[in-house]
Amino acid sequence: MEATVTTNADRAREGQDALEHYESGRAALGRTPADQDEVDLALASAARFGNRERDILITVEVLRADREEAVSVFLDLISGLFHAADGAAPPRLLIDTVLAEETMLPADVLYTWSRLSSVARRYAAFLAAIAKAAVASHDVYAQDLMEEARACFEDEAEEERYNRLNSLRAGA
Repeated sequence: MEATVTTNADRAREGQDALEHYESGRAALGRTPADQDEVDLALASAARFGNRERDILITVEVLRADREEAVSVFLDLISGLFHAADGAAPPRLLIDTVLAEETMLPADVLYTWSRLSSVARRYAAFLAAIAKAAVASHDVYAQDLMEEARACFEDEAEEERYNRLNSLRAGA
């Protein structure tokens, strides 16, 4: 059996799909979501995302009950979201924007969010919901989770770049 290769474009499509699933669930509420709504919507999107290439069926219940599986899905999802956001906003800006709510005064938080384009705000809003879900479900430290996903994103981007250049050299 031949191994399938997941490209960064694949990761970006999966991250974008998860974002759109989250946004459609949010729109279906017909109101501004409460914190618990954000958690539920993020978990539903993460479960849908997590069913790609996993050995077990990922459900919201699995994400709530199994810390190790949830963290793995959240890391992959956030990394995919960073791939989808590539070109709209760098991961560092998205992370800093999401974390601003924990460390800044409300006026500073508004300023931080205003620095993002409307497209980048969509990614940041979903990232904030994922962070809330990780904290609410398993008391995962959101900054560590996002930083680890950023490192994965950077490694994946660099690996693909290296492989592309190596292929060009081999063909020359």
